[in-house]
Amino acid sequence: MGTSKPNRGPKGTPNPIPEWVSDSNFDGPSPAANSDNNDQEENGDENAKDEEHSDKMNWSDVRRSFTAFTKETSKSNFKKFTSKYRKASGGKKSLANSAQSGKKGAIILVDFLESISKKGFEETLEKYNIGDISSLNAEGSINKLTEIFIDLDGTDEGSAASYAAVETINKLYNDYTDNPDEINALDDNKISEYLEFYISKYIFERISIEITTALEEKDLSSNEVKGIETQIEYFIDAEVNLKFSESNFSNMNLKKKNRIINKIFEDAYSLI
Repeated sequence: MGTSKPNRGPKGTPNPIPEWVSDSNFDGPSPAANSDNNDQEENGDENAKDEEHSDKMNWSDVRRSFTAFTKETSKSNFKKFTSKYRKASGGKKSLANSAQSGKKGAIILVDFLESISKKGFEETLEKYNIGDISSLNAEGSINKLTEIFIDLDGTDEGSAASYAAVETINKLYNDYTDNPDEINALDDNKISEYLEFYISKYIFERISIEITTALEEKDLSSNEVKGIETQIEYFIDAEVNLKFSESNFSNMNLKKKNRIINKIFEDAYSLI
């Protein structure tokens, strides 16, 4: 393994599974919470309920809050922007429900990581028909591994999922480049970290795409847009701090996996 950045392709187009949410608690309170998120605590559940039941806001409100963020990229302005974004999109439940490729990619990722944990990396490559990657360079190896996500659709939402998948596989590869044998010892905590990383990258890319298509700021140069996106990514990475309760995800059927992943996406969107 060698440190590398993968080829993501056109924009728009291996290990254990964490013991997440307990079955008895699944339909109860959210398994994810960020105790350091003062903004969320201050708003409380009342605002969340209002958000879910309110009519979608006009995207002009999002534009104004985004413009304010471009002028001062503070955490306060970021929170105002993402709050308007959630409301304009129908709330966290609507965003999670519409994240079809995002959730599909998350399930593929955790299944892949669980397989590595239980069967080992080499056997997992055989299971997923990836084959031997030892003769490939770093970029080639990462691109080969990301073929497990080949079925993600080519919509903008699917593009966000593909981006997140590539970024996560790239991180996985580079994390074990110096000590490749250690990948077989992935534990639940590491799998949860990779899932959290994947979801953060998905949310960032989806917001970035929607800003580009719906909130285009013609007065900003490409370099300015890139700088703003860097700030957005930084804040999202910092805010999406999921906490997973224990449960045996590997013994769940696909329907239950989908339900839990959907809840995790709701939790993630409530944190930004």
